[in-house]
Amino acid sequence: MKRVLLACATALFATPVFAAGWTVDDLGSMAERSACMTRAEATMKKYFAQHGGKESIGKSEWTLGGYGLRGSVVNGLIICPIEAGLVAPFLIVHNTDSDNDARKIVADRLKAIWQAQP
Repeated sequence: MKRVLLACATALFATPVFAAGWTVDDLGSMAERSACMTRAEATMKKYFAQHGGKESIGKSEWTLGGYGLRGSVVNGLIICPIEAGLVAPFLIVHNTDSDNDARKIVADRLKAIWQAQP
């Protein structure tokens, strides 16, 4: 059941989605979850270093969250689920206010940092 739900989510979020308060981006695929999590952490740390804010990062086995990416209203999550033997990372950014343009800017910055990593 978990694989079916993950497959549905993967298909649903294969392209960027911009809805009320949410941005979801497909970050490609990777061979190893550990590499994905390392890259996710480096991405969040670099975001805070470049754009300010108090670094607040939480992580689990396959998710990493960055909190307070724009004040207290924008948070981001990079997930590293395994699908069909590959890691399929996604970026999810959420804002609690109505400034969807700012959320999109944060998402674009995070994605650019992710893509610039070796």
